[in-house]
Amino acid sequence: MKIYAKKFNIFEYIITVILSVILSLSVFVGLNFNVSIFDIIFLSSVFVVLLTFLFKRPQLIIAFLSLFILVDLYYFYMKKDVLTKVVVDIDRYINWLYIYMGETNWPDGFSQLTSRYFLTTAILGIFVVALIITFLNSILKSYFLTMLFGVLVCVFQWYNYVDKAYIYLIFYVAVSFINMSINYYQKAGNGKASIVSLLIISMVFSSISTAIAYALPKSFQPVVWKSMNDKFYATFPFTKTWRNGVGNEGTTTTFSTDFSSFSQDLGGPNSVSDQIVMRVKADESTYLRGEVFDTYENNRWTNSEIQHNFGNDNYFPPAFSKGIKYTIKKLEIYPVAMNTNIIFSPWQPYHVSINNIYDKSSLALTSVGRRIKSPYVVEYYKSDISVKDLENDKAVASDDMKTYLQYPDNLPERVRELALSITKDKKTDYDKVKAIEQYLRNTYKYNLDVPETPPGRDFVDYFLFDLKQGYCTYFATSMVIMLRTIGIPARYVVGFKMPTPPIFGDNYDIEASYAHAWVEVHFQNSGWVTFEPTAIYSETFSPAAGTNIGTPSSTQTNTNTGNVAIPKTSANQNKTQDNIVKNQSGNNTIPRRNIYAIIVVLIAVLILAIVAAIKYVLLKKYLSSNRNAYVYYYNKILKSLRKRALRKDDCETTLEYQEKVMNAGFKDFDRVTKVYNDLVYGNLDPSKEDVAYIKEYLKRNIRNRKSLA
Repeated sequence: MKIYAKKFNIFEYIITVILSVILSLSVFVGLNFNVSIFDIIFLSSVFVVLLTFLFKRPQLIIAFLSLFILVDLYYFYMKKDVLTKVVVDIDRYINWLYIYMGETNWPDGFSQLTSRYFLTTAILGIFVVALIITFLNSILKSYFLTMLFGVLVCVFQWYNYVDKAYIYLIFYVAVSFINMSINYYQKAGNGKASIVSLLIISMVFSSISTAIAYALPKSFQPVVWKSMNDKFYATFPFTKTWRNGVGNEGTTTTFSTDFSSFSQDLGGPNSVSDQIVMRVKADESTYLRGEVFDTYENNRWTNSEIQHNFGNDNYFPPAFSKGIKYTIKKLEIYPVAMNTNIIFSPWQPYHVSINNIYDKSSLALTSVGRRIKSPYVVEYYKSDISVKDLENDKAVASDDMKTYLQYPDNLPERVRELALSITKDKKTDYDKVKAIEQYLRNTYKYNLDVPETPPGRDFVDYFLFDLKQGYCTYFATSMVIMLRTIGIPARYVVGFKMPTPPIFGDNYDIEASYAHAWVEVHFQNSGWVTFEPTAIYSETFSPAAGTNIGTPSSTQTNTNTGNVAIPKTSANQNKTQDNIVKNQSGNNTIPRRNIYAIIVVLIAVLILAIVAAIKYVLLKKYLSSNRNAYVYYYNKILKSLRKRALRKDDCETTLEYQEKVMNAGFKDFDRVTKVYNDLVYGNLDPSKEDVAYIKEYLKRNIRNRKSLA
């Protein structure tokens, strides 16, 4: 039996390593990390052996943990600057990881951070996967939980559009079946079947089951309970961007007025809610930008490349040309029922009161690494641009604006032909933009209850020529695409449209139903200008010549001279994470309440470690006696057998109980009973070999045995 145990330990290590490697590969595909498979195999093998060794020797874990806490306390009291630096470095890494996991295609401005943390993340990822798999498979020996954990990880990744996770899932399940088969053979004993035949059967079974799973159709329409869906999305709003039940090819009702982050899928019926999501204090009604998209494909909006930068000083220079007059205005936002890290701001932001990450092109803002629950202040430029200014301006796409001219290659030609026919008599780019805007406002009906876009149809084409009714996403998307077909750069913006008038004074209640989509068009001198193609909303400004886009304000008017007063450093782009963390942490100090929390946690962990260490030392001292050790393990066996309905009755002698246990299939229990009887009734001390035997018997025949067969 000992030979079999050693043999199966080798299988156990190999299977644990294979499962860890498969899951690590899936995780790194999701993170877009190019880690060598040989590195993953090597590190997984080392970690599995090391972790198995440590898990079976908890005293070492306790010793390491106690030492770590003592060192931590030493540095806290004697060298706090060193501890602070370590905490700040960890905070930097966590912030980077949080941000990185939100995107899989970061630009060059972020690449140096990714390179810096690549090795750390790779090693940490392999270690965490090996830790969990080793604990479940080798320590708990719960082979079902081992399989379930990997399945959940792969399914979660697949729902987040990691297509290769499906392939890794198939391999993981197949190896898990083999794992179960090998361990069943070990527990059944060597008389049941040969290991070779059992492996062949398990591999055939795994291959058939995974082949069936792979061959099953994955494009079937799921059963939908709308009320249940709405409740689920309200509770877990982040799941709105997950792969839906009809996969990438399907279209569902995903533009939700319950804003957490606007979904990019378009089309289908939409419902509105009057729930208040935030309150705004401002002296005028305006558009609050949330997300900005540049790429339209497969009936959904995405971004080709988001150039994230750290807004360390939180100030932004104007995006319009020199000589244009502007005022600086301010509003305050109070989140009420918002589960998002998006910072809402009018175009164009000048300053925000919280640390942020922004896209260089769109100036879409998000907070650094956390959901926004506290109020924040946004200051913004309000440029004084007239219709005459726009009529004399050109909507020309420079090299860095080419992405705002994108539209699908398979877009029906009649969409472009319609745009050309609407604008054929217009001389200026501004007149062309207004012509398309007015055409949409005057021709199509606003309606929330519209059908899904038919399979194979383009969303814009279907709206313009067949459906002819819809809500803001239909109008805004159609205007952007039509403008792009005639060479005018435009982009799709989602957020909230503040109501008019305020509820009282300068206070606005923003309901979920105010979620909206609109259009921004780029002019060479004027920068990005907002347009409103949806009929039920008022136009952004009157087309009468000489009328200002912005309402005249009593605020002092400034002129963009190229040297706008930025209170801090003017290097507002391509900030490194070093700066943002420094800005978060002041002068590299830990807030007092965080210090107290760290102390409490460390003391609690230290107390638990000390208690565990004391119990371990006392138990080890108690077990140093062969008599105590044998009685201890014998009672352990009785306790384990009791869970298997083999309780020793009070009236039952040890020999009668021995017969009952052996009849249940537990061989060699007579040797255990004989030594116990000699100890209790004959006062004979057991030998070290006897103690080693009962300890091994408990491990091999009792704890590792799942059935009585």
